[in-house]
Amino acid sequence: MIGPKVTCLALAATLIVAGAERLNAQTIGYAEALGALATNCGSDIGKFCNRANLGGGAVAECLERNQAKVSPRCKATAFETATLLKKRAAARSAVPRVCERDQLQLCGGIQPGDAQILGCMYASRNNLSQACRQALADSGYEARLDPGPLGSQVHLRSGDIVSSLAGVENTAVGLDVARMRQIAAQAVHDPSRNDPYHRAPLFEQLNNLAQLTIAIEFDFNSARISPRSYRSIGLMADALYHPVLYGYCFLIVGHTDAVGGREYNLKLSDRRAEAIREALVNPFGIGRQRIDTLGLGEEQLLNRSNPKAAENRRVQLINVGQLPNNPDCHPVVGLQNIR
Repeated sequence: MIGPKVTCLALAATLIVAGAERLNAQTIGYAEALGALATNCGSDIGKFCNRANLGGGAVAECLERNQAKVSPRCKATAFETATLLKKRAAARSAVPRVCERDQLQLCGGIQPGDAQILGCMYASRNNLSQACRQALADSGYEARLDPGPLGSQVHLRSGDIVSSLAGVENTAVGLDVARMRQIAAQAVHDPSRNDPYHRAPLFEQLNNLAQLTIAIEFDFNSARISPRSYRSIGLMADALYHPVLYGYCFLIVGHTDAVGGREYNLKLSDRRAEAIREALVNPFGIGRQRIDTLGLGEEQLLNRSNPKAAENRRVQLINVGQLPNNPDCHPVVGLQNIR
């Protein structure tokens, strides 16, 4: 359960923290932390880091380079957010050692693998030692899944985020993602699909899978995630770390509206889906191989009666099943359900 190295702002310990909310490492979700970062640093990011993307630690590095220029409120919030990320990564690395005895006593018969053991300990959490419970809390596995003021939210399959994402059996869903990419690339050149008002969904079966659908804002004609959507990306990370979902693989599917060329929109949606994966990997530390990406451009419009409508610009986080020894599972490819 050791995540990748987290990029952290090397700001002085004497930063002014007045006016910035304290981040409780045990209960605060990444959604709340990144929402605060967007609120308190949005103008600074726009002024000094307008080319930096959230993924790969680029925003953190940019704010660090410009720490002499950013506002005190932004400095404090960025420092606390970076500290939260660092503490969570360290706590997750410590869980196997701290919880070793609990694991042997309560989960000794569980199939080896981080996801299975974490699920067992979560189910047995009332019987865990105090030290183990504290380590799990510090790791953020029980952090609040709070959508909060997601102005860009399009649709949750239910009021419960975990339930909406966990509705699959403990087996892999058959998605040949590589083949789906080929079909999408061919579809944009199909003259019978030129009319967006009558363009049938390319993979309608995707809508029947457990998923969370959110509209992520990007810069115009760009894969750069807008700070206004940082909270949405944080919510995805919170969901993927939840013990109920920790053993599952996910597919990020990007969609655009019907403004512009179809081939261009397909490529743009693919870049945007990949940008979301990069942000989940770093700074949040999600295992890269838990996530695959697919761009569908305007080939699967949500609102065909208004192809240019904003709700067509969305991202689906789709649960594609559970594999042994997750979270470092391989992308789900090669099965035959959707070709």
